Amino acid sequence: MKRKIISLSLLLLMLVLSLHTSAFALNPPVIDEAGYLTNYQLDSLNKKLDEIRNEYNTDVVVYIEQNMVGDDRQARADDIYDYNGYGIGSNYDGIMMYISANPREYVFTTCGSAINAFTPRGIDHLTDAVDSYMHSSDYYSAISAYAETAAEMLEMARGGHPYNEKKPMNVFIAWAIGIIAPFIIAAIATKSRGKRMNTARYQDYANEYMKPGSMNLDVSRDIFVYSTVTRTKRVKQNSGTHTSSSGRTHGGGGGGSY
Repeated sequence: MKRKIISLSLLLLMLVLSLHTSAFALNPPVIDEAGYLTNYQLDSLNKKLDEIRNEYNTDVVVYIEQNMVGDDRQARADDIYDYNGYGIGSNYDGIMMYISANPREYVFTTCGSAINAFTPRGIDHLTDAVDSYMHSSDYYSAISAYAETAAEMLEMARGGHPYNEKKPMNVFIAWAIGIIAPFIIAAIATKSRGKRMNTARYQDYANEYMKPGSMNLDVSRDIFVYSTVTRTKRVKQNSGTHTSSSGRTHGGGGGGSY
């Protein structure tokens, strides 16, 4: 009887492991419904993203859809992530690059610990890394750049310093400031010099301009006609997160049309 129970238990365990392996095989890091990638490119990218997942215990995945369901790429990316078994651990840690072939749009969605690893500025950095490749339809290079940049940012987050670099000042703005600033300084200097040359003095009281005895006042009183109001600017809080249709909290964004 014990042997039968043990045999049955082993059979059930093998069945569960088999189902788990099959399910995992249906959900590789890169899914390409649009046929953007060759088989060799798929194998190469899947291997690279598997290594990142194993190293950082975070899903870094790509889903390419032929026709986008709905008209909101962010909501669609969230739903694909939530309802297709993506994410590591109880918090579903991971990031997905969602690409739609029709319309030609892409976006990122993050979940769990990846929300903090990929800050809003980090998502902008990811977008900068892949956008030129997306516009030139070089999807293999785009996804490779995404994988490499994501790995770098996960390493930064693991060290306690998530990517949060401000974008550099626009070159045109810097050039304009360099041209305009000298004129402003010169104008201030000219005005200051002009004041020193002006010998006229402003009089605060009308008595200096009145003929003696030409005006008599029966009543004199002071009336304050100016007041100062101090206002404090209200700072809007923006965590960069949103709630998906499944009720999970997601970060992400970025991307655009390509």
